[in-house]
Amino acid sequence: MENSTREHQRYYIFVSWKNGKQPSQIHKELEVAEGSKTLSLRTIYQWIEAFEEDESSIEDVSRSGRPHEAVTQGKIDKIEELINEDPHMPIEEEVGISKERIGHILHNELDLHKVCAKWVPHVLTEENKKNRVEISKQLLEILESGFQNIITGDETWANYFTVSSKESNKSWVKIGENRPQITRTAQNSKKRMFCVFFSIDGIIARIVVPKGQYITGKYYANHVLPKVFENFKQITNRRTVRHLMLHHDNAAPHKSKIVDDYLNENKVRILPHPPYSPDLAPCDFFLFPKIKKELGGKSFDSIENLARAVQAITDNITSDEYQNFFQEWQRRLKLCIDVNGEYFEGMQ
Repeated sequence: MENSTREHQRYYIFVSWKNGKQPSQIHKELEVAEGSKTLSLRTIYQWIEAFEEDESSIEDVSRSGRPHEAVTQGKIDKIEELINEDPHMPIEEEVGISKERIGHILHNELDLHKVCAKWVPHVLTEENKKNRVEISKQLLEILESGFQNIITGDETWANYFTVSSKESNKSWVKIGENRPQITRTAQNSKKRMFCVFFSIDGIIARIVVPKGQYITGKYYANHVLPKVFENFKQITNRRTVRHLMLHHDNAAPHKSKIVDDYLNENKVRILPHPPYSPDLAPCDFFLFPKIKKELGGKSFDSIENLARAVQAITDNITSDEYQNFFQEWQRRLKLCIDVNGEYFEGMQ
């Protein structure tokens, strides 16, 4: 379209706007006169917005894509104020300029970008944050003395079929082809609970919990921990677990009296763990995500095959990875302290 034709239409837009006509009416009238050369309705809106900002020129000027005259300091300040008040607010209705210009202000003037909210396990109180900081300091002091005498572990469910991650499910398709389909892991699908414990040297115990058995304090003290400690003694050639340090979370079975009595009897020290803190629980941020990722997309017809798969995954983790994990644990504890107990994952 020639510039003269565009300028003629802009002049008509300017005069029609001054006479109080609506953009849609102006567009219809231009279609009658100009046919396929008619400026788009969006362009008409943009020029009217420019006229409202005291821009009366109808000539083409050197610019990248669209006129920027609506991007005034007043508009920038107004948008920044609205964002500070409510980052979810539909700004277009409040400032009266186009979506494109709002985007320019947000990205180029205010240096903002939109992100999804981050899921957190719990709404932390000030007391929760204080506990996270204090316990992180205690754990850091212990870990800085060495990792050789520490075991950490927890329970997790493993499904007979686990859907693979969204990223790993991506595939190339031609334009017009339907996307591949995959079934979600149903909540009532077959699964079995595993208890997994490890140290800096690798896996200490993988225990498959019998079908229908729940983790109670009694089962934990009579079946899980004895197996863990017996394996630890065999792996390290020790005769006792005296002075061993055990880390697990604050689940009710772990904190029961029968478990406390068993650990005291064996002279095993319990390492503290702050409530609502899976980001500081080694199994939750290191081992279990790794197992679930490797199981993704695989189907098993028996608990024996599922157990063998879990064993293969944990056996394939190198000694360097286990050592790096303990260093990562320290890093997370320091981060927790630095942010005063807030959840730190996703922070810049």
